[in-house]
Amino acid sequence: MKLYQPINVLRVQLVEMSRLSQRALDYSIKGYQLGSPEFSRSVGSTEQELEQHHQRIKDICRKLAARKVTDSADCRFVLIALRLSSALRTTSRAAVQIAQDTPSSFEGSRMPRHAALCNLGDLVNSLVRLCIVALFKQEARYAETVLQSQAVWRRCEFVFANVHESEYQSSGEDTFEPAIARSLGTVARQAHDMADAILFWLKESDRELFHANGHDTLNFLFVGSCVPETLPGLRPLSLVH
Repeated sequence: MKLYQPINVLRVQLVEMSRLSQRALDYSIKGYQLGSPEFSRSVGSTEQELEQHHQRIKDICRKLAARKVTDSADCRFVLIALRLSSALRTTSRAAVQIAQDTPSSFEGSRMPRHAALCNLGDLVNSLVRLCIVALFKQEARYAETVLQSQAVWRRCEFVFANVHESEYQSSGEDTFEPAIARSLGTVARQAHDMADAILFWLKESDRELFHANGHDTLNFLFVGSCVPETLPGLRPLSLVH
């Protein structure tokens, strides 16, 4: 059974979550890079709205798990909708943490001590943008670029080493920067997870998973039923967040 209306609702909810989480990430990074308390203060203003979209996506997935969903494309999109929703939620929370870790006394005229951290922020932000473009343009090449981007991990290693060393050389005023680097690392992991999910949907890499019974797959993953014979080795996803 095809489920045009619920699938379209999921798309709308993901559009809104993408918009809100991307804006939060943009503002949190700008707040640090520009030394702008105004940007940082505005980051958490849409947390409640984003959480509502996340809960709506989970509710739709639960309802779909109780219906006879046999179309493989619909099954795959439902699966990635929940995965993307969780990643976008985590991204937004990391952005809020960055804003909270950026001192309110951070003057706009003061250049950040760690230029590498600013570059990392731009790089991580671009990865999230590529994921969103891949999702809504349905073009796998953007997601593949994210997964193939080893530069982000090399940059993370460099930044972590750089800010860790400076902790012992400063008077303590820069101790917030390692925390910001950790949050950016969290966002980078979410971007890679989103890219992987999008490729799963677009390239049908696990199409055989749904050949026998798409409804069993959804019921197993979202409700936590017994493992169907066609799905050996899998574990149910948790909806308790």
